[in-house]
Amino acid sequence: MKVIDLKNTIIEFQEKLDEHKMLYSKSLDKTIPDYPIRNTEELNIQTKWLSRRLGGLRPYLERFKDSWLMKIQLTGTVWDALDSAVTLNDTAGIKGPSLRSVISELDKIIGSLNSMDSEDDIPKDKSKQIKPGIEYDRVILGYLEKLHPYIYKSCSELFEDGYYTQVIEEAVKAVFEYIRRKTGLKLDGAKLINKVFSIDTPILSFGDLNNKSIYNEQVGFMEMLKGFFQGVRNPLTHTQGKKEKMIKAFEYLVMASLFCRRIDDTNKNNY
Repeated sequence: MKVIDLKNTIIEFQEKLDEHKMLYSKSLDKTIPDYPIRNTEELNIQTKWLSRRLGGLRPYLERFKDSWLMKIQLTGTVWDALDSAVTLNDTAGIKGPSLRSVISELDKIIGSLNSMDSEDDIPKDKSKQIKPGIEYDRVILGYLEKLHPYIYKSCSELFEDGYYTQVIEEAVKAVFEYIRRKTGLKLDGAKLINKVFSIDTPILSFGDLNNKSIYNEQVGFMEMLKGFFQGVRNPLTHTQGKKEKMIKAFEYLVMASLFCRRIDDTNKNNY
C-alpha cells in the first residue's frame, strides 16, 4: 500500500474511533459504567465497521508498533488495545483506556507517515523493506539489468531489497574481486591496483604504454580505482531521504559497472 493511501486510511480509522469513543461515553450508565445501556444499535454498527477496517490495517499498524498490549499493574490483567477499541465485549474500564491509547498512538503513526515519501510502497508483510514507488524507482530498477553482469549478479538483490548502504560496500568489493578473478592475484586495495596496473610491468593494460594518451589513461584509471577503494566510506551518512539514498546507491553501482567494463577493455600481459 502506498504511504499516502495508508495515511488516509488510518486517518479515517482514527476519526471513526473518535466518533465511537464519544458515542460510547454518552451511552454508559453514570452509576455503574460497565457497559453501554443506550445507543447500542448504533454502537454495534460502528464496531462492525471498525473491526473490519482493523482486519486490513493491523499488519501495517504492527509495522510501526510491535505490541498493542495494555496492562493493569494492580491486577495483572493484560489485553490487546486494538481489539478492545473496536469491540463492545470489554468493560468500560478496559475499553475506555484502549480507545484513548489507540487514538493517541495513531497520531504518532500518522506523523511517521508524514515524514515519508507519499508514493513509497509499504508491504503488508512487515519483514519486507519499504520500497520507493514513484517513477524514478521504476526507471532505476529497469536499468539494473543493464549493469555489468558481475555487478548485477553481486549487487542487484541487495539493491532491490532496499539495503542501500550495504549495496555500495558490496559494489566496491565486487570490483576488486573481479580484478582478482581476471588476474589470479590474492591482493587487495592499493597493493592489488599497483600490481595489476603497474606502469613498468602491468598485468592489465589499455595498450602500448609508450603512447602518451594510453599511458595517461592507465595512470588515471589506476588512481580512480584506488580512490574508489579508499574514498567510498559511509557515502549515505549525510543523505536526507530514501529517494536520495536510492539514487546515490544506484550511481555507485553504475560507477562500479563502468570500472568492470573498462577492466574488460584491457589486455592481459605475461611477464
